[in-house]
Amino acid sequence: MILRLVVADGSQTPAVAESVEVAEDGAISGWRGVSAGGVGWFAGQLPAGELAQIRALVDAAGPAPAAMPPPDAAEEVLELAATGPVSIAGIGDGPGDWALLAAVARRLLDRLTDFPRAAVAVEPAPKLARLVHRGADPLRLDLGTVAVRATAWQGYYEPAGDWSGVIEGPGEIEAGPGWSYDIPVGLDADGVTYLAVDFVILSGPTRVSVRAKHEPAISPPADDVADLGA
Repeated sequence: MILRLVVADGSQTPAVAESVEVAEDGAISGWRGVSAGGVGWFAGQLPAGELAQIRALVDAAGPAPAAMPPPDAAEEVLELAATGPVSIAGIGDGPGDWALLAAVARRLLDRLTDFPRAAVAVEPAPKLARLVHRGADPLRLDLGTVAVRATAWQGYYEPAGDWSGVIEGPGEIEAGPGWSYDIPVGLDADGVTYLAVDFVILSGPTRVSVRAKHEPAISPPADDVADLGA
C-alpha cells in the first residue's frame, strides 16, 4: 500500500463513510457512499505517470504535522506505510509537503469514481431522476423507500425551483450492467438541475444508506470571468 484515506462524518444523513486506497502497483480501490460520481464499490488502475506523482509526494513527506481540525470537520485519516494513520482534517490547502499530499489524497476520492466496479449513479432526464448501474459487477439494493430532492438553478446559481419527495420503490433488487430505474420528479424548471437520491445498498446482512448526487458545475457569466482576469 502507498496510501489509504478514510473520511467519516456521522453528523450527516446519510452518514459520510468514504475510503480510497492506492497499492504499490497502482491499483486504486475503495468505497463511496455520498458522491456525485456514483456510490458503491470502485476499483481500477492508475496510469504510470499519475502513480509516479503520488509516490513522489509520499516519499517527500516528512514527519506528520500536528494540526487542529476546524470545528465540526469530518474525520479524515491518511495512512502511509512510513507514518501509520495520521489525522489530516486540520491540514488545509497551502505550501508544504503534507498540504500537497493531503490535497492529492482528497482528490483521489473523486478520481476513484472513474473506476466503477459495482456502483450506482443518478442521471437527469426530463422530469425524472434515473438511477443507473455502473461497472462490471452487480450489487444488491433496497429501493423500498427512495428519497429524492431536485433543485433547479438559472444563470449562476440563481434558484429556479426546488422539490423533494419520498417514493415507494420495488424493494430489494439486484442491479447489474444495463440496469436503470426511473424516479418521477415533480419539478418543471429551466436551467441546470441538481439531484440527490437516497437509498440503501446491501452487502450481505449489512444495510448501508447512501446518497447518489448529480451536481454539474455551473460556469460564471463571461463578464465575471473577465473581471477576475483583470
